[in-house]
Amino acid sequence: MMVFDFSNKNALVVGAGSGIGKAIALQLADNGANVWCGDISDAGAAGAVREMSEKHGAKYGYSVCDAAKSESVAALFGEAKAAFGEISIVVNSAGVFMPKRLLEASPEDIKTHLDVNLMGIVYGCRLALETMIAQGGGGKILNIASVGGRQGEAKSPYYALGKSAVINWSQSVALYGAPYGINCNTVCPGIIRTPMWDVILEADNGGGDAGKEALFDEIVRARTPLGRAQTAEEIAYAAVFFCSDYAGAIVGQALNVDGGDKLN
Repeated sequence: MMVFDFSNKNALVVGAGSGIGKAIALQLADNGANVWCGDISDAGAAGAVREMSEKHGAKYGYSVCDAAKSESVAALFGEAKAAFGEISIVVNSAGVFMPKRLLEASPEDIKTHLDVNLMGIVYGCRLALETMIAQGGGGKILNIASVGGRQGEAKSPYYALGKSAVINWSQSVALYGAPYGINCNTVCPGIIRTPMWDVILEADNGGGDAGKEALFDEIVRARTPLGRAQTAEEIAYAAVFFCSDYAGAIVGQALNVDGGDKLN
């Protein structure tokens, strides 16, 4: 029987204030982990910590963190280590979506987008490796990419670029970390009705709210053989497995949780 027990495990979740990151933080807490939340939204991170504390009364905390800035990510790690002593699980989940086509985006748009979606994960992984190696080795690093990174995208090429790079980067981190007993893997979510999809739907719907939900349902039916959107909780279930001891022999893998949208 598989039992997920993260008692005495300290986790740091970047992007824990909403959506998938929050669902992962809550699921880790539900399975006994101490969780430190980082998010650019003070209210979002505080809300996640409040939910965990009200339910479990265990040890949680948060820092406001801009994943696009290396010094902000470093401060987040410093505060988490000061609170917990050691960090055995790091989840990098911060992300944004830019609804601009290939020639529509300015150089500044592209940099802003990739600073969060790619460089934020680069910073988080580097600090996770440094931290876990200094602790004597062992640990789990999980990066959240997207099935949008499995192939090029006409409508969102820079999102696809960043997410495909996350998958590749995670393999490099996995190869570096494995000799130290550190596992790094990736989860690639499909269609989840998070706030990010409001940006997508508004762009596809001409900027209006009318008809957004019908458009969302149409996209889901067209793309997903399972016939429904996925939930943030379903992504969190996969994340918890990768962060557990059951995934000890899984190195550098990227798992689609997408209802069959992509099969590679």
